[in-house]
Amino acid sequence: MRVCATALLMLLSTGAMADGPEPLGRQDIIDLVREKTTECRKEKDQSMCSNYFTEKGVIKRIMHADGKRRDGRWFLDDQTRLCILWDGKIKPLCFTVFEQADGSYKLIKKGKHITSITAVEDGNTKNL
Repeated sequence: MRVCATALLMLLSTGAMADGPEPLGRQDIIDLVREKTTECRKEKDQSMCSNYFTEKGVIKRIMHADGKRRDGRWFLDDQTRLCILWDGKIKPLCFTVFEQADGSYKLIKKGKHITSITAVEDGNTKNL
């Protein structure tokens, strides 16, 4: 019985029995967004938007319903989170990114599903 308990502890410590998918790594996040246009859905109100992430760390967003635009900077922090600092703000929004079975991505902040990336296209397809 002691051997089984030790084996279980070893599995838990390595994450082999962790619940759910692993978050995307640094290069996976960069490959997902850099020089790409993403379609996004804000989970609080289901509003849709498009973002363009430039190679140089600029992000441009447009909301589909009203055409409202927003600019900012994107980067990855030391916790491998996708961070966005909108112009005029002093604190970035940072998200852990999880790929879903349907090909979408959940962006999680402090354990809460804030937004989803529902589609990704190469280049600035919306001329943002």
